[in-house]
Amino acid sequence: MACPYFFPVARFESTPWAVPPRLPLGDAYTGECRANGTTFQPDETTVRDICNVGYGDARCDCFPKDAPADAVRFNIASDKGELIRIQYIFEKDCWPKEYGSLEWSATLQFTGLAAGEILQRQVTAFVESYLRRRNQ
Repeated sequence: MACPYFFPVARFESTPWAVPPRLPLGDAYTGECRANGTTFQPDETTVRDICNVGYGDARCDCFPKDAPADAVRFNIASDKGELIRIQYIFEKDCWPKEYGSLEWSATLQFTGLAAGEILQRQVTAFVESYLRRRNQ
C-alpha cells in the first residue's frame, strides 16, 4: 500500500534489496511528497521505506495527523489487452475506507471515473509495472 500523498515520478533503476519485497506499485519509485499542500522530495531512504509502502502515519513527520487514509492498495480487476480495469482501496488503520475503480487504456490512458492527480499517477505507475511484467 503506497502512501496516499506519494506522487511517483520514476522507477528506481537500482535496488538495495537482494530479494525485493512485494511493493504496492509493483516497483520502487522515486517521487514527491504532496502531504499538507506542499510538494517536496524526501530523501531516498524515506521514499523507499515509507512513501512506497504506506502507513507513514507513525513513521513520517510530514504525514497529516488527520489524514483520511493511511495507504492505498491496487489490484488488477480485469485485463482485456487494451483495456485494464484497476481497483483501488484507501485504507485507514488497516481497514478499507474508500474504494473505486479506474479503467486504463494504452490509447486514452484513463477512462471512466475521474480521480485526483496523485491517484492517477499511482495507478499509472502500477499499470506500467504490471505491463512490464506481463510483457516479459
